[in-house]
Amino acid sequence: MKYHIGRLVVISNPGTAYTEQFRGWKGAITAYQEEEPFAYEVTFPTGYSLGFAEEELSAEDLTPYLEIVDEIASFSAQVEDEINHPSHYTWLPGGVEVIDITELLPFNLGNVVKYVLRAGHKHDEPLTDLRKAAWYINREIERLEAAQ
Repeated sequence: MKYHIGRLVVISNPGTAYTEQFRGWKGAITAYQEEEPFAYEVTFPTGYSLGFAEEELSAEDLTPYLEIVDEIASFSAQVEDEINHPSHYTWLPGGVEVIDITELLPFNLGNVVKYVLRAGHKHDEPLTDLRKAAWYINREIERLEAAQ
């Protein structure tokens, strides 16, 4: 596996007529299926995901941003930002924040994930967050049943 999950990539060498429309698009690797011909799932900022072969991708050049990223990381280590990056949403490995995941989902399901991932991180007692996640699951079930 050349690219790890969370790595920013550019669609630089599309291999099919369909994937040609994505040339130059930037996204993040969100899954990897080793035995698949299009092993890398790339999710774009629009929330759309598509599989690509390794040779279709190039690593996004982050060199110009590394100094800025280091400064931000240094500052963030000193001051926790409860508004923009609260610790109960930033504990995931690789710099992924809960919002990075929830924005890819419909509202109710995004909230389910949000409350599950922050359970035990915002409050010492995780039951409140887990009950809220269950509430959103039930709300989504009701919504889907009403649509049938």
